[in-house]
Amino acid sequence: MITTVFFLAKISPPGGRSKLNVLVTGAAGYIGRIVARDLAQHHQVRGVDMRPMSALKDHRVIDLNDYDEIYDALEGMDAIAHLAWPMRPYEGYAPTDGTEMGAGVRGLFHLLQAALARGIERIVFQSTINITAPSWDNWRLIEAESPRPGSHGYTLGKMLAEELCQTFTRQHPITIAVIRFGGVFTLEEEGFENAAPDLHPIPSSCVERRDTAQAYHLALSKPLPGRYEVFHIFHERPGERFPINKARDILGFRPQYNEEQLWRRGGVSSRERKE
Repeated sequence: MITTVFFLAKISPPGGRSKLNVLVTGAAGYIGRIVARDLAQHHQVRGVDMRPMSALKDHRVIDLNDYDEIYDALEGMDAIAHLAWPMRPYEGYAPTDGTEMGAGVRGLFHLLQAALARGIERIVFQSTINITAPSWDNWRLIEAESPRPGSHGYTLGKMLAEELCQTFTRQHPITIAVIRFGGVFTLEEEGFENAAPDLHPIPSSCVERRDTAQAYHLALSKPLPGRYEVFHIFHERPGERFPINKARDILGFRPQYNEEQLWRRGGVSSRERKE
C-alpha cells in the first residue's frame, strides 16, 4: 500500500489577499460563463473571449493569437482563470488561428508571457483528463499518471499546454494550478443534465459546472504546496476512477452535486434503487 503525503510549503495567493482582480478567459463559453459568474461572488472579474459577454460588466472581446490584446486585458489583474480553448467556429467571430496549436497552445504562451510582464503570480488552467488516454493501464488514476494523449489535436494540445505551464513555473516566479475535468454537466439548464447522454444515463467521471467554479475559486485563493500542481476535479461517486483526494486535501474542494443528487434528478435515489 502506497501512502501519499503532501508537504505543504504554502505558496500563498497573490499579495496574500482573499479578494483578487481575476481575468477569466473563455468567459462566454458553456463553462466559462458560470466560472465568471460564480467567481464574481468572491473577486473582481474581467471576462475575455472572442465573443461578447453581455452578462459581465467588465468584459473585452480579444483574439488570443494577439499578444498585445492579451497584455492590455491583463492591466490591473492579480490572477488568471484560463478556460479559453478553440472548440468550434462561431459565426461572426473568427480568431486569426482557431486551431489547438494556434489560439490554444500559442494563445497560452502569449498569456503566460503577458502575465509575467504584468507581474501576475497565480494562474489556473483548465486541462482535461483525456490526456491520460487512450492507454489506461490502471483503473484508478491519480494526478501523477504520465500523459499519453495520442495524436488527436485537442488532447495533444492540452498535453503541450500542461508542459508549457510546468516549464514557466520552473523558470519564473509564477504559480500555476492545472485542473483536469472529464465531462461537464449542469442541473441549471434543461438538456445538459448528462455529460455524455449517448454513452451514460448518469454521468460517471464528470463534474457539475458550479463545482468547476468552486474549484477555480479555491485554486486561485488557497496556498499551494508547489509552483505547479495538478488536480482532478470530479463529482464524488462509489468506485471513482479519478480520485479527488488531492483537491479535497489541499484545496478543500467539496463537490456539491454528486451521485445522490443525480439519481434524484432522474426521479430515484441511490438508496431507493438499491432497495
